[in-house]
Amino acid sequence: MAHPKPIFEKKKAVVTAAVAAALTSPAAAVIIGGGELATVPEGFKAVAVVGEAGRGDGQFNEPTAVAFDGARRLYVVDSRNVRLERFFSQGDFDMAFGRFGWKGEGLVSPHGIAADQELYVYVSDRERGLIHQYDIYGKYLKSYGQTQKIATWFERPAGLAVDKLGNLWVADTGNHKVKRINLLGEITLEVGYYGSGPGKLNLPADVAVDESGGVVVADAGNSRLQRFDRFGNPVAVITGGGGEQLRNPSGVCLDRFGNIFASDTGNDRLVAFDADGRYLCEYGKLGRGKKDFNHPVGLCFGEGGKLYVADTYNNVIKVLEVQYRLPDRVEKPPRLPAPAPNER
Repeated sequence: MAHPKPIFEKKKAVVTAAVAAALTSPAAAVIIGGGELATVPEGFKAVAVVGEAGRGDGQFNEPTAVAFDGARRLYVVDSRNVRLERFFSQGDFDMAFGRFGWKGEGLVSPHGIAADQELYVYVSDRERGLIHQYDIYGKYLKSYGQTQKIATWFERPAGLAVDKLGNLWVADTGNHKVKRINLLGEITLEVGYYGSGPGKLNLPADVAVDESGGVVVADAGNSRLQRFDRFGNPVAVITGGGGEQLRNPSGVCLDRFGNIFASDTGNDRLVAFDADGRYLCEYGKLGRGKKDFNHPVGLCFGEGGKLYVADTYNNVIKVLEVQYRLPDRVEKPPRLPAPAPNER
């Protein structure tokens, strides 16, 4: 799923024809002070909180996952209240849907959520081993995992993602795999199998998809992240950064530059890496304050490029602004021509 672009302030400027020509030349590849090439996360700023503990509208009991649809509405898995809640982009409550039950459309332990840009919302039910599909009005449509084909069964499915082609990706936790499912409900790719070596998974908790169709997996049981290419081949293993190893990472997402953001759940923090897995920065610690977390799980990018995090045991959704800088290696900006004598 493509993420909304971060907002950068644009300043008006008046330039001469000579300066304008220099800025549009091939050498002018860098915008100093932000812009398209300010691609490296260097910190986070807490900007808002959505919800509070409780059972009423807009309240949560252990939220585990967040997602945005194409209309910029926020969906939250309110796991212990056994329901799904939707909010407008400003954080105001919109609606709730889903109900408890062991048959049909019933939910027992909803955990992961994903939405495509136009039509569908998907929710994983860990105890029932199912993926429920809803329309954008909260109407139940069907479930994946109820056929007699063994390959389509799930064991405690968790995190979900939808790619730009509409394929659904499932972190099939109990089977130690990530599965790709097309719109017909067919499994078209399985990634990983049980183990601790490169390419192997142990209780994968979440999955994120990049623009090329490759995936990053929160390999929770191995306390690491793994990146795979679009064919399911292992590309990189990420074990930690900032002087601390990852511990049971349970959520992962990508920004529009391909940087990786993970909920390092066992360490009650967020960690950011570049697309190659190099550590960039981290945020948070155990606590109840605005800048703290208590068992963060699902996360996603939403309105204005802000990062939304399910702070599960604090029963809220934390909203963060990611602060970016230019890459370490960039071309030097062009030297501006000296003004003509009549312009001095």
